[in-house]
Amino acid sequence: MHKDKDLGTQKLASLIIAMIALLWFYAAVSKLINFQHFRDAMQKQPFSPRFQTILIFGLPVVEVSIGSLLIIEKRRLAGLYISAVLFTAFIIYILLILARFFGHIPCACGGLIEPMGWTFHLWFNAGFLLLTILSTILITKRKECSDK
Repeated sequence: MHKDKDLGTQKLASLIIAMIALLWFYAAVSKLINFQHFRDAMQKQPFSPRFQTILIFGLPVVEVSIGSLLIIEKRRLAGLYISAVLFTAFIIYILLILARFFGHIPCACGGLIEPMGWTFHLWFNAGFLLLTILSTILITKRKECSDK
């Protein structure tokens, strides 16, 4: 019975991690496919031009890198930790936008997520942060059990 529970936990963790990896790959590809639109939207963000440039070229690379870490078993935990940090940063940024700290800010997300509005973005990122935390706990517990 214990092995069945471990297998179910492992499958759940794998499914969640696959979803998170897919999200990072999708986010990067949607930005790259419509790069001009992404660049224009990023240039309207409340950051210095230098930081905007770093984000414009760095964000898709970071997203692909995180997705890649998540699909490599030995790097998965690092990918989850970085995902949690990035989701948290996005959530803080969205909360500042919703609080009108910056005034009107267009979304630079790209793809299907872009037209959903900032409140949707907040819940979407919070949901993925919770999934990231859950999968981190699941694989950490699995590692602890296998080390014993």
